[in-house]
Amino acid sequence: MSFNNLTVLKALSSKTRLNIIQCLREGVDHPEDIAKKLEVTRQSIDKHLLGLHALGLVERSAVFPPDGRPKIVYKMSTVGIELVDSLNELVKKYNVKIIERYDDELESLDVQLAQGDIGEEVYLKRLDELKKKYKIKSNEK
Repeated sequence: MSFNNLTVLKALSSKTRLNIIQCLREGVDHPEDIAKKLEVTRQSIDKHLLGLHALGLVERSAVFPPDGRPKIVYKMSTVGIELVDSLNELVKKYNVKIIERYDDELESLDVQLAQGDIGEEVYLKRLDELKKKYKIKSNEK
C-alpha cells in the first residue's frame, strides 16, 4: 500500500483531524472521549478516525473492561508519529528560511535608506508592506 503526497496532505489539512492527532499524541483514547474534548459529534470523530486509520496514521484496538462491553480505542501508529515529527521538523526549517528571507529583504531596505536611494517615507511604506507580507506584528523586529 502506498499513498501520494497529496493524499496525506489532504488528510492532514483538516483542523479536526489535526486536533484528533494532537489528542492521540497524548495517549490512547476512545472516540467518545475525543468528541467531548474537541466538542464535535461522535459521528464526525468516527469518520475522521476511519480516514486516519486507512492511511495508517492511527491504530485501533479493543479494551476489555471488567464490567461491560469491549471498547474500541485509538492511538497514533509508529508511522503516524514519525510523519508528524518529520512534518514538525520541516515546518521548523521552513520558518527559519522565511525569517532569513525577511531579514535579507529588511537589510536590503535598510541599505537603500542608508545610501539615500529611498527617502524615509518610502522606507516606512515598504517596511510596512514587508511586515504585512511576512505577517510581522509592528512590535516585532
